Amino acid sequence: MTTKSKYSSTIYYFTGTGNSLAVARDIANEIGETELISIPAVINGKIMADTPSIGLIFPVYMWGMPNMVVNFVDKLNIMKDQYVFAVATCAGQPGETLVQLQKLLQGKGSDLHAGFAVKEAPNTIQSDIIFIKIARLIERNERISKSGIERLEEIVDMIKNKKEHKPETSSKLLNKYGNLIYKGGMSRINTMGKFWADEKCNLCLNCQKICPSNNIEIINDKIHWNQKCEFCQACVQWCPKEAIHIEREDLNRRYHNPAIKMKDIILR
Repeated sequence: MTTKSKYSSTIYYFTGTGNSLAVARDIANEIGETELISIPAVINGKIMADTPSIGLIFPVYMWGMPNMVVNFVDKLNIMKDQYVFAVATCAGQPGETLVQLQKLLQGKGSDLHAGFAVKEAPNTIQSDIIFIKIARLIERNERISKSGIERLEEIVDMIKNKKEHKPETSSKLLNKYGNLIYKGGMSRINTMGKFWADEKCNLCLNCQKICPSNNIEIINDKIHWNQKCEFCQACVQWCPKEAIHIEREDLNRRYHNPAIKMKDIILR
């Protein structure tokens, strides 16, 4: 996909509950002349942005990049003279997520010129978020502690002036632990979630419309999940009837970013 010449920047984003899209919008509004593009919406086509600056904004998954974002970067046609920045949103710590991205870009002859990690609300409803709990035990002196709103001015200044900013990471200890979790967990994340819909489901199909991997189908008038899940949990969080469930969930918690509406992330 080639962006229009009227834009000076292109921001590609991946979002499930809206946190990363909210950050992407805030940055785009401040830097101006920016096109926002959903990664799931273009992942199967030719991906090319001819703007001077390119941004990537996405959530941290198990202290690394979501599989779809990895695949996207692999397909991205990028030029050496383009300024590349990224923002990783996380509930706890980023680990080496942005270093992972930098290595992927360097393998394509480019680089990550500025990488930021910002804290946002957890986007999982599972009650035993053991990874976050362990991270808090390991990382007692957290350096990544501010949200995208709190860091907006700082991030926008660097992007506008194309400043270099070393990718933000966690401590060496947490990075080592996180890398092990990422390698073990992400290899099976497509089948990790055990989802189901209860009797409140009215087949509105919103879950199907917002699923980034087109993983949901209807079989015998019932919602069915296949085995290409990105584990973004958008289907659970956005269900208007709260009819969709996942194992070990906190029944009292549903979340999506208050600045984002379902229509903003509908893909089909």
